[in-house]
Amino acid sequence: MTSERAVPYIEILLCLQKFRDNHELEPLHDDLLAAQIWGKAQTTDGQTQFNQDMRQLLDWNLVTERIEKERLRGYKDTRRRKFRYKIADDAVSFLVWLESRYQDDLQPEDTDTRDLLADMISSLRETSRMINKISSESAEYEEVRAIFHRLAKMAATTDGVAESLGDFNIRLLSFVGGTYQIAKAHQLIRELDRFLEKFLRRIHTLRVEIGPEIEKLRLQRLSSRWELGLKIMAEESATTQSIMRTRILNPEQTLSNLAEFYGRDGQLERLAARINKSAMLVWQKLHAHLRELERRSHRLEDVRGRILDLSGLDDRGVPHQWLRDVLQPATMIGDMHDWTETIKADPPQPVWSKHRVRSEFKSWIETRPMADGKPMQSMDERRLEVLSTWMHEHGIMPDDVRGRILLSTGKYTEFADFTHIMDVVRSGVLGDGRRLAKIGALADITDSPTVVATDESELSFSDILLRKADKP
Repeated sequence: MTSERAVPYIEILLCLQKFRDNHELEPLHDDLLAAQIWGKAQTTDGQTQFNQDMRQLLDWNLVTERIEKERLRGYKDTRRRKFRYKIADDAVSFLVWLESRYQDDLQPEDTDTRDLLADMISSLRETSRMINKISSESAEYEEVRAIFHRLAKMAATTDGVAESLGDFNIRLLSFVGGTYQIAKAHQLIRELDRFLEKFLRRIHTLRVEIGPEIEKLRLQRLSSRWELGLKIMAEESATTQSIMRTRILNPEQTLSNLAEFYGRDGQLERLAARINKSAMLVWQKLHAHLRELERRSHRLEDVRGRILDLSGLDDRGVPHQWLRDVLQPATMIGDMHDWTETIKADPPQPVWSKHRVRSEFKSWIETRPMADGKPMQSMDERRLEVLSTWMHEHGIMPDDVRGRILLSTGKYTEFADFTHIMDVVRSGVLGDGRRLAKIGALADITDSPTVVATDESELSFSDILLRKADKP
């Protein structure tokens, strides 16, 4: 609320909430006015301002009003004391949120994920004991309600685990952009080392224990009991649907979600890995920041020491030697060749390569022998030669005697023949059949489907008519 009257609005709503907590759902205007300005100046201006604040809250639908007809004295009665006010549910939720934020500032209490996972293990074991105790044919409503209550509690605990880990990751990342003193940086580094040692390892141990407990509840022999319990809960909820709002979880879907969350490579592992990555990022950032702080601290100590030395010198003296000592670390001290203002240093000598032996390059690839007068043959020409030989061997190469031959009439006995069949089709159809024409054959696609089979496999295609062609 950003209004200038925000504080009085909150005070009125808090007063209405106190009446509500004391089981006074609709206090009268006079009672609310007396409680609101108790101990304040009860003037006409104060009552007028209170009426204006109430009117604004009514316009925002944060408060509702009702006329108490028993207090009316006539149709001209306009006194406000006959009104009763009731705070809206949204306003109550807002005040509860403000109260929780206020209490969190006074007494911060972060949820430890390890405690939630330990509670999860206890709930799983208790649920497993109870579901195995009831019969698959009949069960009491109270027993079923207790089981489904624990199922809902496990789902809520899982949501709390995800939320707490997400908040923890955000809190870790907030340390990256901060600036710290040396003592604070050392403290954070120690805390991170302890965190990586205990927190994540404990989460991994608890996750390993949770997985088998969930699988016990998902056994096939328990499915009939879950279905019976779901039926009993649905029937009981239907009898009181106007009075009590009950959320009934689907056991199969809920347990599946739990198994996915706590399973291997599940969301819990991904959240833990994300937190580990964030912690390492903070650790690296703090170490780099700490080294920079220590470097600056040493530099400041050196500057402070030189200032103290300078303050101890004579006021009228010129500290030539002191200044030379201060600037001396900036010069090169480790020169191998001694030199002064009058004696020059020896020039650098060239590299002595007298005993260097030139090594010959060793080629480990053998030289390919030249062909005995035969012309060079490309790889594609070799493939066409193999294809032509295969077509002659299987009786599908057209010649002067057999001018036209169907591809399906060949003699095929092994699976490797299918590869050659596809090569014939590809060479005779694609590129206007120019590749197949190089070995003296042309291919035409027919409309008759055919099947070529061997002992173990078969190939179906539209039959190809092969005919002789002049070699180019």
